[in-house]
Amino acid sequence: MKFEFSRHALDQMIRRSILKEQVKSIIENPDSIAIQDADTKVYSKLITENSKSYLYRVFINELKKPSLIITVYKTSKTDKYANKI
Repeated sequence: MKFEFSRHALDQMIRRSILKEQVKSIIENPDSIAIQDADTKVYSKLITENSKSYLYRVFINELKKPSLIITVYKTSKTDKYANKI
């Protein structure tokens, strides 16, 4: 999939210390893909870092060409999203 990053996504990735390579890996090999709304899909992947599990979520507008990464975040509250993985 061809994609580009929104300014917001890039800002959030810097703030949250998430690398472009990590985002690309999540998009290429997600644990799940959920439909957020008519324009947006959410790619999720559970990743262990320093013995702690984090859920990464990448929000993508796939109607744009190329697809637009809207935002990216990671959370340690994996139980909250258990039904979305």
